[in-house]
Amino acid sequence: MKRMKFFSVLMVFSLSVFIFAGCGSSSAANDSSSTDKDTVYSQDFTIVNETGIEIYAVFVSPTGEESWGEDILTTDTLPTGSTTDIVFDSEVEEQYWDLMIADSEGTTFEWSKIDLFSVSEITLKLDNGNPTASFK
Repeated sequence: MKRMKFFSVLMVFSLSVFIFAGCGSSSAANDSSSTDKDTVYSQDFTIVNETGIEIYAVFVSPTGEESWGEDILTTDTLPTGSTTDIVFDSEVEEQYWDLMIADSEGTTFEWSKIDLFSVSEITLKLDNGNPTASFK
């Protein structure tokens, strides 16, 4: 009888150790996987030109920046109805970006505060000369 009681206590103790050890390791794994510094976001996206004009240049800059930088259009021009991929080669890891296009005459249109961490495709449109976009 004493022996049975001893084994019962030993089993309860052993199970308790395993349960607590398992809880500690899973929460530590969750803590390390949820840190922002370990998360990598892609800023690459596809432009779909539904503006009705041929695009001659594409510029992006982090929202709030004064300068646009270089033309990043990957083709000579982007006719209406066409698409092109924009691949970032920037060390700037901003989430929100502004986008500007230019036509053959240098007329520009701008879209502001695009969340490139959650957008993979931007369909550009002009509605009575006003820039609009839809996002995927």
